[in-house]
Amino acid sequence: MAALTLGAFLVRLARLLESPEPPGTDGYYYVVQMQHWLAEGRFHVRDASWVLRALGLGSALFGGPVVGVKVGSALLASLCVPAAWFAGWVLDGEVGGRHTLRALGLASWAAFSPTLTHLAGDFPKTLGIVAPLFFVLGWAVSGRRSWGMLLGAVGAALLAATAHRLGASLLGLGALGAVLGLVLRGRTDSPERKWPLVLVGLVGLASFALLTSVLPNLLHPKDLERVSSQLDLSPGWPPPFPYFALRRTHWLQQVELGSAWLGLAWGAVLLWRRRELRPLVMGLVLPLAVCLFPLWRGDVLDMGYRTSLLAPLLAVPLVLLAVPSVRPGLRPLPWAAALVALALVPLARFGFDPHATPPYGRYRALISRIPQPLPELLIAHQGVNFLYDHVTGHEAMAWAPEPGLDRTRIGRLVWGVLDGEWMAYAPTREEFPPPVRLDHDYVYVREDFFEAFLARVREEGDEELLERLVDWHNPSAVRPASLLRNRD
Repeated sequence: MAALTLGAFLVRLARLLESPEPPGTDGYYYVVQMQHWLAEGRFHVRDASWVLRALGLGSALFGGPVVGVKVGSALLASLCVPAAWFAGWVLDGEVGGRHTLRALGLASWAAFSPTLTHLAGDFPKTLGIVAPLFFVLGWAVSGRRSWGMLLGAVGAALLAATAHRLGASLLGLGALGAVLGLVLRGRTDSPERKWPLVLVGLVGLASFALLTSVLPNLLHPKDLERVSSQLDLSPGWPPPFPYFALRRTHWLQQVELGSAWLGLAWGAVLLWRRRELRPLVMGLVLPLAVCLFPLWRGDVLDMGYRTSLLAPLLAVPLVLLAVPSVRPGLRPLPWAAALVALALVPLARFGFDPHATPPYGRYRALISRIPQPLPELLIAHQGVNFLYDHVTGHEAMAWAPEPGLDRTRIGRLVWGVLDGEWMAYAPTREEFPPPVRLDHDYVYVREDFFEAFLARVREEGDEELLERLVDWHNPSAVRPASLLRNRD
């Protein structure tokens, strides 16, 4: 296990270090957060996720935010290996195994998984839920109910729930699935064996409810409006397959993500054939089904994409539960499997392309051409917004400004409008400064000028131009209230 953990860390860190830029589309979000945390002791955007504190520690120890975020992300991915070993060890005992094969199988997957590398590069906060969830899974089926284990289970559950909203969501779905599994199984345990599970659930829920009432960016009932707005129940290919056309994905990761459907199929078989395992299996199947069915579909940064990346986390334990236990006479098999697992660790590098970042060189050139003095706030799309914060120290956001903000103090980068279109629809009032062309695609304007221009385009009914003006390159939605909660 130690060799798998070290190998997983080194392979993923080497992959992330191949590019001098921070990894992922949101790379400079993490860099800006770390800069403010190191310089001021607070984050630029208030966030309760413990993952940011862990990355901040890495930034303090390893020479700055860019390298620190990469080291911290690789370390988070490597910690999934011992956590997966523990969960697999417990699962092996639950089904009458030798506490070896399933432990090695689950730890090996965590070591060479391309998808965990993808999470390390693109979504470190989401990655932070994986190891705690493995510990919660192991505790839930271990049968050990000492006070130390109870406290450890509550701590692991809170770590998963506070790393990212998806952690709390998967925990809730898993608990609901386990309850449904108990109903399907019928009563076989004494009440004395169930009360620790209920106690951990109640203590964890009460603790999280307290935290989310006072801290920002944790799962909260106010998020329901945002979640419902992204629902898409129209017919279509289910995840992860639509995303392969939206983002370049290595075929090994495509196989891994697509194989999550195998886990769902095995889960259905286990529910039918292994009555005693129904609480455990349903606790995995229900959240897995939410990850795999097309409840949300959109771009590669939306909720459906992130949940589809978590499907292997739930599918691999289900597949391993269906694998027959090793017979006592096959003692050499675990050693051979361990050697194979070590040989597979380099496959982890194929889950993320560190060079697939936004064109930061071009964005830096755009920022350098914005006329002085810089505005108090710049509206700029994702990829530019936090880079602008990093380069200039001024505020930018990838949302339309709230109604109460002074439009004369806000600038905007507008994409996709031709010079002739500016001339045709531009407002003629003298108090508006003229647009400044930054390159062939981008123009800098004041926000009140842009809104008057947009109103004129709508009035004239130019649908083709309107389609460009509401493209993701031109932020048009105001931040939802859930993102502003507890941030003042």
